[in-house]
Amino acid sequence: MALVLFFISRLFFYIFNYNLYTEVGLFELTKLFFYGLRFDLSVICYFNSLFILLHIIPWPKLYAKKSFQLTLLGYFLITNLLLTIGNMADSIYFHFVQKRSTADVFKLIFTADDFFILLPKFLSDYWYILGLAIVFFIVIWRIYPKYNPPADINIANNKRDILQLLYELTIMFIFLGLALIGARGGLQLKPLTIIDASKNVKAAHMPLVLNSIFTCMTTYNHKYLEERNYFSNEEAVNYYSVIKYPSDDSLEFRNKNVVVLLLESFSREYVGALNNYSGYTPFIDSLSRHSLVFENAYSNGLRSIDAIPAIIVGLPTLMDDPFITSSYSTNSTKGLVEILNEKNYHTAFFHGGNTGTMNFDGFASYAGFKEYYGREEYDNDKDYDGHWGIYDEPFLQYFAKKLNSFTQPFFAFEFTLSSHYPYNLPAHHQDRFPEGTLKIHRVVRYTDYSLKKFFQTASKMEWYNNTIFVIAADHPAQSVIPNTTNDFENHEISVVDQQKMRYYKNTSGRYSIPMMIFVPNDTSMVGISSKTVQQTDLFPTILDYLNHNEPIYAFGTRMINDSLEGLAVHYVNGLYQITSGDYCLLMDGTNSIYLYNNIKDPGHNNNLLNSNHKLSLELDKTIKAIVQQYTSGMIRNKLMVEK
Repeated sequence: MALVLFFISRLFFYIFNYNLYTEVGLFELTKLFFYGLRFDLSVICYFNSLFILLHIIPWPKLYAKKSFQLTLLGYFLITNLLLTIGNMADSIYFHFVQKRSTADVFKLIFTADDFFILLPKFLSDYWYILGLAIVFFIVIWRIYPKYNPPADINIANNKRDILQLLYELTIMFIFLGLALIGARGGLQLKPLTIIDASKNVKAAHMPLVLNSIFTCMTTYNHKYLEERNYFSNEEAVNYYSVIKYPSDDSLEFRNKNVVVLLLESFSREYVGALNNYSGYTPFIDSLSRHSLVFENAYSNGLRSIDAIPAIIVGLPTLMDDPFITSSYSTNSTKGLVEILNEKNYHTAFFHGGNTGTMNFDGFASYAGFKEYYGREEYDNDKDYDGHWGIYDEPFLQYFAKKLNSFTQPFFAFEFTLSSHYPYNLPAHHQDRFPEGTLKIHRVVRYTDYSLKKFFQTASKMEWYNNTIFVIAADHPAQSVIPNTTNDFENHEISVVDQQKMRYYKNTSGRYSIPMMIFVPNDTSMVGISSKTVQQTDLFPTILDYLNHNEPIYAFGTRMINDSLEGLAVHYVNGLYQITSGDYCLLMDGTNSIYLYNNIKDPGHNNNLLNSNHKLSLELDKTIKAIVQQYTSGMIRNKLMVEK
């Protein structure tokens, strides 16, 4: 019965996230579900261990008690229904973040007020999960075996001969052993881990094999990284150095204002200028014609909480916990804010959300921002969306006016919020923005419109022409991929373009985001760059543009005036991934296991690890050098340039 519940929750996961797995045929799906049994059995054996034990201890007198049997029934029902509900709920969350939850999700739930604000809306939108739970409860209650004591056992005296007792003890230890093997996931030397899912399936299909209870269970209490030592320190630096030196330390520092506009849940797929259809961002499309656009840009994580440290401090997320909530969050760093503070910049962080959301206010203080402006500082709940905070349009106007009151130069970081579930729009805009293929498309249009209004206001202000604007997304959101050559938002997409769009579903493409730099009246900052870039590149790039003349510590590189081939790094279902140019390589912590051509093989069907040995070796050394310096820097608290 427990396995059936897990099968149903996996089927629910597949159906709810079907658009990510449209290329998976019936045979392949059956194979993925079969491999998933191992992970399901592990969870079932762990969480039902007491239930199993109480069924196999040789104590017939206890079994005959009705209260004992009802207790076992209650244990089974409550335990396995909660596990099923957890799996189904995370299937919905996966739809937004495209990763199975790990144990850090509980920290986010119980420390964020937003969870309880959003819970009623979540329950009303996805009421059928509770409905299914009630159905499961009734069905299990009806078919759960009813215990009838065997007539040949003397319950009153509980008399058994020694052979009978030995037989029952033997049976008990056999089943205890089987339960232990099931919990460990087999007879291998180490218990089953998330990474084991990669041994039989493609990395992109690992979420179909795993279940969310397993990923949370196996990452619980994983507070510390394992230090990786693949090379000597000198070799690691030679393959990839986290110390970035100025391109020209003789240039005079430019006291330009810096404004970073981080867009909530904007996928590259939504931006028409980066694709062959109109998209949902007409203003960003128009602004891109006057900006330096990076058409191969990636986020470093799939959560909002991952993006800010990547941009501000140059730290990717190469572990289960977000840096902000990890045990390393008190490590010493020197990021963009502190460096600009030393240059006498006025620094401020803006987010229209409730104070405490995602610990943004805490990290803003940690990073060195002198001021923080949120919903409380805005102080007008007429513009409150009822869930997250102030709608983007009014808050961006507030943002522009605040900037106008700052002394120059200033550094301001604004994080939008309206393009977030539950995708609310202000009442007066309900009919202005049409629905798209996904619910999020409507609010993406709204945020794009809000950006347009912001730039219209800002362009009339004195500081505008002395400012470098950085526009990027925190992470991608849901993806919709047409399966046939049909109409998509009233624009036909060819079979070739559909194939390109399938890139958004693989382990590299799901991190694709829009990213551009706009500098008014600077024609050198106009054009399209095909270089692979990531969020951590923004930190050294901004400082390079400002002619900062001191070395910095960052897991990124300059996006401009740098001849090196760019790269992006990710932590994908327990694997380390490096994407560079057309290719991506995935490494399990010890060995590289996959190499794919993202352009020619967007479905990641052909592993090129052995056929392209030279590239495999090059990328293997680079990702290992990055992981080695990342784990060492985190563990040893050496995330700064040593003086």
